[in-house]
Amino acid sequence: MSTSENTTTTLTGFTVEPLVVPVSVDAADAADFVAFAAVRSAVEAEQRGHAGEVMTAAELLPDWRDESRQMAGLVAKVDGRVVARANLALPADAPECWGAVSVLPEFRGRGIGSALFARLEELAREAGRATIQNQSTYPAGVEGEAVAAPTGFGSVPIGLPSTRFLLRQGFSLEQVGRISALPLPVDADVLATLLADAVAAAAGYRTVSWQGRTPEEWVESIAFLRTRMNTDAPNAGIELTDVWTAERVRAVDDLWAESPRVALTSIVVHEETGQAVGFTELDVSSESDRPAEQMDTLVLREHRGHRLGMLLKLANLRELTARFPGCALVETVNAEENVPMLEVNDAIGFAANAFSARWRKRLDG
Repeated sequence: MSTSENTTTTLTGFTVEPLVVPVSVDAADAADFVAFAAVRSAVEAEQRGHAGEVMTAAELLPDWRDESRQMAGLVAKVDGRVVARANLALPADAPECWGAVSVLPEFRGRGIGSALFARLEELAREAGRATIQNQSTYPAGVEGEAVAAPTGFGSVPIGLPSTRFLLRQGFSLEQVGRISALPLPVDADVLATLLADAVAAAAGYRTVSWQGRTPEEWVESIAFLRTRMNTDAPNAGIELTDVWTAERVRAVDDLWAESPRVALTSIVVHEETGQAVGFTELDVSSESDRPAEQMDTLVLREHRGHRLGMLLKLANLRELTARFPGCALVETVNAEENVPMLEVNDAIGFAANAFSARWRKRLDG
């Protein structure tokens, strides 16, 4: 990264400094990272209408030690206190990047967010990126004038601070997603009925599930399926260049093995060919009571129409209940135009509690 990332800037009433990423959250230089994570969590909870911590510093750290994508972070301080954060994710060999800015409510309106974004945009341009993208969240029930998504599904209220900020910075709305929550455990009779129906519809397919490290026989398959998320999932005008290899799968497995986060994975296998043709993953915290987060779910286009999405979701929920009986909630995000997956979620019992928006800004225009 360029030298501009490594400088401290003093502005009126606050400073902007590069984020130091520690080896662990107990390291001597971890204070800013812990505060960075706390700001991120507090603002995310505010935006979601969430009652508790969204992600701890220890849970967040593996994402920053993932060498398959470059990360840059900034913290803004007032009187030595971290009151805002910014980060830039730079996927390898990609024209796009992802930026995020969070400012604690009591410190908004001072130009801190704009200063952080200006630094992010500078870093993105220096890295040769043509596009910077962002994802914002907001609770359900917000009314008033809204910006409609170009997909024709969903809109984002203009009155939200995040909407006003992103529009001022030159972003355009590309897609709206629904954040839904499922209380656990799922009613046993409902689960059994849905699972029986899905198994009958998915004749010729079987599921395989595991916790943690990817079994050797499925490493290549997981790399392939994660890469296909770029093209087979509905992404509207968002640019995605996220290539997975077997080596990257193993490297991420190693990072997660050192963290409080646990991945539960289920795949669906086409029995005739022995190929994995779909997968779903849950991110579960082993050290906090935060909800489990649904990560990617995908069924390859050529194998859709057999209720494999339902089969995958139910298989992984069954694993979650068996392995983490204390987990009380699962949260998931789906594009509003992804009607088949939303119908799966609705049938299981998920209900919308917030929304997300994905934004894009061209830097080469």
